[in-house]
Amino acid sequence: MRLPAAFEEFCQFLRVEKEAAPRTIMTYRSRFEDFLQFARTENSALMVSQFTATLCRSYQYALDKRELAPATVRGRLAMLSSFGEWLVLRDRLPRNPIDQLTRPRLKDHLPRVPKWSFVEGLVSNGLGLREKAIVALLSYGGLRRAEVVALDVGDFDPEFGLRRVRGKGNRDEAVALPELACRPIAEYLEAERPGARPEAPMFVARYLSRGGKSFEGRMVDGRIYKIIRAIGKRHGAEGLHPHALRHACGVELLEISGGNLREVQEHLRHRDIQTTTIYTRISKPKLKKTVSLFDRGSRP
Repeated sequence: MRLPAAFEEFCQFLRVEKEAAPRTIMTYRSRFEDFLQFARTENSALMVSQFTATLCRSYQYALDKRELAPATVRGRLAMLSSFGEWLVLRDRLPRNPIDQLTRPRLKDHLPRVPKWSFVEGLVSNGLGLREKAIVALLSYGGLRRAEVVALDVGDFDPEFGLRRVRGKGNRDEAVALPELACRPIAEYLEAERPGARPEAPMFVARYLSRGGKSFEGRMVDGRIYKIIRAIGKRHGAEGLHPHALRHACGVELLEISGGNLREVQEHLRHRDIQTTTIYTRISKPKLKKTVSLFDRGSRP
């Protein structure tokens, strides 16, 4: 069987059995196409039997020569690993070739997180209605940018927050929001989305068709990124990005909850609490509390 045909079956498996998000499958396709372009230079046949550790290792070396970030290389190898695991599951290969590779280590670095006072200032004043609603969702709701653009008008409940957030793995979860966040979202919907049906997108943008005609459609997450970057530039926070606001949410929630990691995990919807522990390394009060043991004396 040819490799591209096998990969199409794999994508169908992801969509039907794993219920993977369309964005995930699109990313996998893009990464696999990059691998195929390399593989064609090595062997034009591209049969499943030629999906070997030798070929994958050569691809890894080629990625390294392109001076890609370690995280990018790991992401592409992770896609191939998932594909290889599926091929083994379907008895197309005896073993996963990626298991024989050594993946590049990621540098252990802490994300840059804006001060909460700065975030509060953005939501309280200085922004347009749409910008303010988006910042409120990212910072108080801790939403990812893909989750923001997936919201429909009917997902918002002014008395609670968000009835439905479509998260990773197409999981739907409710996210409570404080009144400070609900107010700007309600004001935005009333002013800019009056009369919109419940199933209509909460955020829309103008696009140009191939024929040059303008039309309105659901905002894409790349537009969210550009909006937040522009806000950062205007307010002296060069490099501000959507996920930084999610991180700010995690740090602030950890501090006001007295270091309750479970509460932070639930609000940010992390599957693994290990992902949440990064905020204990960023939170200044948490760090200060730890080093204060030296002042008291850690031993009797």
